[in-house]
Amino acid sequence: MAAKPPGRTPPPGVRAQKTALVAARWLALVVLIIVIVIAVTSCSSGSGGAEAPASNPHEGSASAPSSASAPTGPAADAVAAGIERAASYNFTLSAVATAADLEALRAAPQDTLQGATVAPAACRNAVRELNWSPAGLGKDAARTDFAADGVDATGSVEVARITDRSAVDGHYATVRQMLGVCSDVTLSISGTDVPLRSTAPAGKAADAKSALLWSRAGKGSDLRQQALVLIGERDGYVAMVSFIGTSGLEDAKFASMADGILSATLKGLV
Repeated sequence: MAAKPPGRTPPPGVRAQKTALVAARWLALVVLIIVIVIAVTSCSSGSGGAEAPASNPHEGSASAPSSASAPTGPAADAVAAGIERAASYNFTLSAVATAADLEALRAAPQDTLQGATVAPAACRNAVRELNWSPAGLGKDAARTDFAADGVDATGSVEVARITDRSAVDGHYATVRQMLGVCSDVTLSISGTDVPLRSTAPAGKAADAKSALLWSRAGKGSDLRQQALVLIGERDGYVAMVSFIGTSGLEDAKFASMADGILSATLKGLV
């Protein structure tokens, strides 16, 4: 069998192109709670903005990396397999995380709920722990974000080697808590209340050990945001597939696509 060339090129049908949509939402899941707090603060101050400041250590560039900066190895191969499946669903725009992007993901997050009140108060830790990424495990990580023309949702595929079993199991416990006693949470800051609702995605995610759909604010709100996150494992690696958008992620087609992408990603770990 021929050796694989260094670096990675997008699979057939995928354009390695930085688009405004992908760039604007790069690392969107990782800065979820930061965006929640900043969006509410901006709204209460009348600025109307919802973007995190440029100094946010978890924001990165979505520019196409050189082969020297692109990760290689089993995680990168698995991500490429997932992106190829995403392309089969017409998500043909992609942005590969560079080594510097992944290093930013590995940095410990700040207290993203500082200044915010969470009700029930017992759910504060669970909401804060949603700020989780496989790359935080620190070894053999890779990630690519993807998008499609005309679709108001972007996705990502992220894989890393499991170096801390307790960290992965702890995140599974967080998701179970968000689906249980913390499924109906209110975040308050500067007198503004923002609901955060969590449910299981539509359908059955056959390859997922963890599956979560959360919705921030109500339909029609300027603060509206949704995310669907599936996580699975194979051969000592953990894979996360996610979609993020403003609406529509409760549609079963997104859960089905995420499951298909996760399945392809895990099969890439051979």
